[in-house]
Amino acid sequence: MSHRTRALSLIAAAAAALTVAVIALLRMLVPGFLDDLPTSIIGRFGTGVELAVALSGALGVLLVVGIALASQRSDRATAVPLRAVRAGGLVAATLLAATTPGGVIPAAGYTFALTVVVGITVFVTLTVLRRPWLGIVLAAVLAALVTVAIVQMGAAVLIPRIVGAFGGVLPQATLALAHVIAAAGLVVWMITGGETRGGSARFVLRHRVAITVIGAACALPYAFARATWLTPWPLFGGSAEMFAEAPEMRLTGLLLGLGMLIGGVLTLGLIMPWGERFPRFLAWIGGRAVPPGLAVIPATVVSVLFTAAGIEFALEGVGAAKETLFVLLMFPFWLWGPMLGLAAWAYAMRRRERVAESGQASGDREPLSRDHPHVAQARTAG
Repeated sequence: MSHRTRALSLIAAAAAALTVAVIALLRMLVPGFLDDLPTSIIGRFGTGVELAVALSGALGVLLVVGIALASQRSDRATAVPLRAVRAGGLVAATLLAATTPGGVIPAAGYTFALTVVVGITVFVTLTVLRRPWLGIVLAAVLAALVTVAIVQMGAAVLIPRIVGAFGGVLPQATLALAHVIAAAGLVVWMITGGETRGGSARFVLRHRVAITVIGAACALPYAFARATWLTPWPLFGGSAEMFAEAPEMRLTGLLLGLGMLIGGVLTLGLIMPWGERFPRFLAWIGGRAVPPGLAVIPATVVSVLFTAAGIEFALEGVGAAKETLFVLLMFPFWLWGPMLGLAAWAYAMRRRERVAESGQASGDREPLSRDHPHVAQARTAG
């Protein structure tokens, strides 16, 4: 990942952390301010504890970002060892993730489902422009699906309802996004620093395929359950009576299942060739290298969100142990989140290795960032 992109991830983390700090202070000082927000994982110990931890995490992020940016801009080694800065960043990111307002997964799911619809439309359009015959077939299939969704499943009323529902969760979703971006921004900076010599880094890189496949497979239970809504034997809350009374409910479930399935496919992209180079049948971008940040940053953001949500699901439960186990298997965010984070780390290291191999093959030296371990050693020696 480029020097500039890593710096931008730090700046985004700082801006989000500042937002979290301001809101935490306002909630401490102004009685009743945003008291209706759902509690986080830490919130189970009390609102005061939650706000103190969130404020501490936000201030920690700001401190780490300041040191990290200073180390990137200076040719001299910083007074604080880089390993200690990363450790502090991991602690600060954990505190912010643990204080993310709960219950944001449904809003995130609907948002991603709508994003998938837009993404599929763009994908088909780019295919039409480069490979017309293939693109026309895909466009015809997409048009047929949209027609069925509008005529038989009430798509015309569904989208306005979803968009209108976002108004009620906007404060909660905005604050949760600030927590996630602040934590993910630091994680992106840490996993793209080129450090591949440690035992944990070597382990993740060696087993990157297995880690990524396990993460992608987490999408299958929910996607399969929603796919049964196309059959006479719908699972996971579906019924013929419900679909007859409200046909848009079937479309809602199918869109959410499609979003989960596409999420699994995109996770696999971290080890597939098309995750490093855009498919050639796409106009304008076909055959070009995928910018590492385009894969690493979204994967890290989703990893932080899923990990926090997975722990929340596990702690809340839904009643009996059997029911809780069913929900944890249907929504395995507790596993998908960490696996996705490790897969993104392995992807970043692998892309950097490929750049190094390309540079060696051409006789050029790989450009190293200022916080790369070899550069840090050279500074110290100097």
